[in-house]
Amino acid sequence: MNGLSKKEKRDKAVNLCYVLPMLAIFLVFILYPITQVFYMSFFERKVNGDMIFVGLQNFADLFANPDTPRMFKNTFVWVFVGVAFKLILGLLMALILYKKFLGKKMMTAIMLIPYAMPAAVSCMIWRLMYNPMFGHITQFLMDTHILGLPVDFLGNSKTSLIAVMIVNIWAVAPFCALNILSTMYSIPSYIYEAARIDGAGAWQQFWSITLPLITSSVRTLGLLIGIWAFNTFDVIYMMTQGGPANSSSIIVNFIYQNAFQFNNRGYSAAISVVSFLILSVFAVLYVNSKGEDTRYE
Repeated sequence: MNGLSKKEKRDKAVNLCYVLPMLAIFLVFILYPITQVFYMSFFERKVNGDMIFVGLQNFADLFANPDTPRMFKNTFVWVFVGVAFKLILGLLMALILYKKFLGKKMMTAIMLIPYAMPAAVSCMIWRLMYNPMFGHITQFLMDTHILGLPVDFLGNSKTSLIAVMIVNIWAVAPFCALNILSTMYSIPSYIYEAARIDGAGAWQQFWSITLPLITSSVRTLGLLIGIWAFNTFDVIYMMTQGGPANSSSIIVNFIYQNAFQFNNRGYSAAISVVSFLILSVFAVLYVNSKGEDTRYE
């Protein structure tokens, strides 16, 4: 028979019922806003609300803006350097928690506090710690004679980005530790037992077994937190508002400034388009990395 049977038609209709709601959500809440941003990037909004077509002028202005190189540099440092430190600290914490010791559950709970804490609370705590007059960080550095005079880490253009990065690393590293730890627990114990029988020490087991078997998961995790870092706005805004003089601003801060402070929606849309294209690369890499299964043989 060339035609579909009743069961096949019914199954096809059921599958369509599952697909249509997701398709509608995608069209309304994802595709339509994206196309609107692309559309707005070719226009300039006047004071009276009129939209004037300017073609690629917003993109030309973006790459001619003297602040643009700093924007991309800050974003690169924020994402890649930040991700590297988050993964390294996460791995170190995971290696500690992988061992059995007294108070392990309590230490795990304490480790999760920075990740579970609301961003507003974290920023308030760190702003107090960074305070140049009575902050614990400044006091410690002066007591140990590393600093001779108080330093306003958040108000100094040379240190503001690093200071905010530390806050973000502190908050996200526990999440990385939990993910790496769960991957380590999934490695069969007989692999380590065979290595011990062959005379491999703890360091050899880490380099020959643990690290190779968690690499795929760590790479996927790195891409995920890289996407998060690229879109981070709240921590930077609450700590420095991107200042001083945009020294701690990344792409999302420039989008916010131009859209809501300078009311330059077309220019902001152009930055958003560039941001979207960069994030699309991350998204493709993330999806591809999820398809790589770690196999234990």
